[in-house]
Amino acid sequence: MKLATILLLSSLLFSCSNDDDSFDVIGKKEQFVVTSSVINDSYPVYVFLPENYNANSKHQLIIALDGDTRFNTIAGIISDKVQKESIPPCILVAVGNNKQRNRDYTPTVYAHGSGGAEKFYQFIKNEVIPELESRYSIDPSNNKTLIGHSFGGLFTQYVMAQERASNPFNKFISSGTSYWYDAGVIFEFEESYANTHKDLEVKFYNGMGTLEGGVMLASFAEMNQRLNSRNYPNFKHRSELIEKSGHSGSTSEIFKKGLDYVFIN
Repeated sequence: MKLATILLLSSLLFSCSNDDDSFDVIGKKEQFVVTSSVINDSYPVYVFLPENYNANSKHQLIIALDGDTRFNTIAGIISDKVQKESIPPCILVAVGNNKQRNRDYTPTVYAHGSGGAEKFYQFIKNEVIPELESRYSIDPSNNKTLIGHSFGGLFTQYVMAQERASNPFNKFISSGTSYWYDAGVIFEFEESYANTHKDLEVKFYNGMGTLEGGVMLASFAEMNQRLNSRNYPNFKHRSELIEKSGHSGSTSEIFKKGLDYVFIN
């Protein structure tokens, strides 16, 4: 794995704007590139450190997808929540290279994707996280948070269905998940996990806008019902519809509510 630092910004205060929120983001922003030997591609990695980041303390890690476009939005949300002390000081890392999301976030080969989710998961586990742990003071426990929207939500739920013992994540936030992908193949991954496990010890927030459309909403309801019917003893789950919001318009509200849920409950 080759690493190249391309930008380091150490300002204590910087402003970030996004589609529907504007925050004074208090902390530090850094960026570097990871070249993956697993995927044979390079990824910009965007990092937000809260103002009270302490190199002598261990911080929980939040990893977000679609970093090229989502970083500022999620950094603003996290900064606001840390300032209000509604979540602990966390390190946000947003992985970019959005142009390859149809490859990296999809679990199977299909008309709209090339099924690279397993390799991307290995890249996150075995290349990105170790590099982050070498640079920052991160809690080494498997208590990390994964956030994804649309195809990113599909990947998030794919990761949630992976083996728990080696899974670095135990908190998941999905927004507008593309359940339609490959005739609903994500339901097969969910069922495969349920058939071989008696528990799913994670916190999962699943959100979608009410204007998504019939197939999306029906699939959203079915996945939530399936998960709840498993009766996993240590599974914590909340699903929520964001009124009068569509595929993109619901994301910020879902990220806000999701962070509150996975860190407070």
